[in-house]
Amino acid sequence: MCLNPLFSAYRGELYGIAFFTAFAQQYSDDTHINKWQLLIQVEEVTAKLLKNGLTPLGMGCPQADPEMENKGVKDAENWLHLSWPALLDTLIPWVEPYAVRYRRQADDATDHHDLYALVRDHEDAILNFLQAEKARPGTGLPYLQHFLTTYAPQAVVS
Repeated sequence: MCLNPLFSAYRGELYGIAFFTAFAQQYSDDTHINKWQLLIQVEEVTAKLLKNGLTPLGMGCPQADPEMENKGVKDAENWLHLSWPALLDTLIPWVEPYAVRYRRQADDATDHHDLYALVRDHEDAILNFLQAEKARPGTGLPYLQHFLTTYAPQAVVS
């Protein structure tokens, strides 16, 4: 299987870091800061592990991607004014197609199963977090924490 979907996912992590950082710095409701910080960590761990996996395969993963980072900030700025419930209503249908795509790619992968599983698990953690927060505010963090407990130690060792 081609590495392009994994490289695209890596670039998406750089986008996500910028997106969630914009929320951490500018969102009007500070009661959610710990959520933004965990979402940033999920993106950072995923980016680091993807880079660690792709680099030995000859795929150059730049530390920065101004195009994706600017897009992440710009998209966040469009939604910073939304209340938490309205933001969840916006983010869930936005994230869900990515989760479906990444699950399909992980299922179809013939090589690099661990990297495809990482991308799938990352997006599922974010989607599950958002859905849990919508169903019952304050209940989504365990999804992000589980992802970090599973993958962050690998990012430190790598």
